[in-house]
Amino acid sequence: MCLSFGLLLSLPLLAQESYPIAFDRDADRTRTDRVLNGIVLNGNSFRVSNPMKMYHDLTGSTFYAHAGDLVSPLLSFSGRWMNGYIYIDKDGSGTFDVLPPEAGGTLTDDNELVSFSGLTLPGGSLNSAGEQTNLSQVQPPAFVLPGNMRPGTYMMRVKIDWNDINPAGRMDEANGIIKNGGAVLDIRLQVLPEDEHCEGFYTMAFHDEFDGANGSQPDAAKWRRSVRYGSTWNKYISNSEDVVFLRDSYLVCRAIPNPDTSSDPVPMLTGSVETRGLFSFTYGWIEARLKTTPHKGNFPAFWMMPQPPTDGWPRGGEIDIFEAIDAQNTAFHTLHSHWITTLGNRNNPKYSFNESVTQGEWHIFAALWTEDLITFYVDGNPVGSYAKSQNPSDLEQGQWPFLHDFYLILNQSVGDGSWAKTADTAFTYETLFDWVRVFQKDAPTGIKDLKDSEDLKDINDSWFTLDGRRLQAEPTIPGIYIHGKRKVAIK
Repeated sequence: MCLSFGLLLSLPLLAQESYPIAFDRDADRTRTDRVLNGIVLNGNSFRVSNPMKMYHDLTGSTFYAHAGDLVSPLLSFSGRWMNGYIYIDKDGSGTFDVLPPEAGGTLTDDNELVSFSGLTLPGGSLNSAGEQTNLSQVQPPAFVLPGNMRPGTYMMRVKIDWNDINPAGRMDEANGIIKNGGAVLDIRLQVLPEDEHCEGFYTMAFHDEFDGANGSQPDAAKWRRSVRYGSTWNKYISNSEDVVFLRDSYLVCRAIPNPDTSSDPVPMLTGSVETRGLFSFTYGWIEARLKTTPHKGNFPAFWMMPQPPTDGWPRGGEIDIFEAIDAQNTAFHTLHSHWITTLGNRNNPKYSFNESVTQGEWHIFAALWTEDLITFYVDGNPVGSYAKSQNPSDLEQGQWPFLHDFYLILNQSVGDGSWAKTADTAFTYETLFDWVRVFQKDAPTGIKDLKDSEDLKDINDSWFTLDGRRLQAEPTIPGIYIHGKRKVAIK
């Protein structure tokens, strides 16, 4: 259980007396095509109790973080042509002190508007990451809590509105928040002291924002190239820098016509990176923002495979968080195992789900993986879940292999006619990955065993994962580790 450190505000003040909104707090929605169902913050899900209300008081719930943390928001919202805004009352004044963003969308540390997905500025229609937008996107970019924020409780507000930074909501008659079907959600933010962690909430274990120089390769401490084998997705994999590189803070994965079939007799070269041997994990919230180019033969994916040693495919399992084929505006989310793939139990329970998306646009694909359930999400909205069987016979036949470490794979491949159509060998396929993030529960698994073990004579000098696995060296991957009998955050 977490304690409150130097509370800045009391809950009655948070919920009732301050922080005005532009409509009655009990008002019902005026339209049903735009509905806020909740928000996910760093993998922690907060659902509203009545989506058909305009205002949602979630101040009985708390999001825990540290000063300097990267916060990854994901709104569960139906409908388009709206924008998401996030505010934090950093000084505890009872109001959100909002300053106009700079021309490029930059928000300074003293601005209590901390993220927005769209706003008309002198530099164009931008989000707070400085990216151009047509004001149709609701998902606000990730933001960093100022490093000088004092431990304590703060008010955080999430607003769905259109092209307006007023934290109370846009009030004009033409595009007011009520008429447009916006919403306001208030929740507590608890900033913890640097050496404190709250058991049971998700914290970042891995991330890559792909912010390297244009034309450079992804971070070798996090990613390695996948290896060419005989499967559809990997039979054309290449180490060429033309198929994997960084551009404009994106990871670019391509499939290109092979320029030299005399030295490599394949029609296409495809790009794929993975964290095998560098970062793997068991259970967590996994998310990526990406977009792909629809075209006949297109076959990109964001997925996970079991870290070796493993029982082999499909016994070891496979978690496909996102796949797309051809020019279809559909995202597929699928699991593979001996139970599903070999024995044919495809609906016991249902193993695959799909969601209509516009493939040429940005989307956030995510999965919440726990000890007994895997749920897939698209833009914050759950699209399907696969549960662990309670039948021992099912488990003996490989129904739930999802109980050990998996690693991440990002790739652009092409079809062969078996699912995606045969590749257009004159076309350049491209998928952009804006970022990838993994969050895990900050639970003290293995800490007691480490302290009490007589075998770990050098415990003060060694590094361990939270489940008690000894590392060979000081970790370089962001996450929570044990060192010197204490939990240490590597950022």
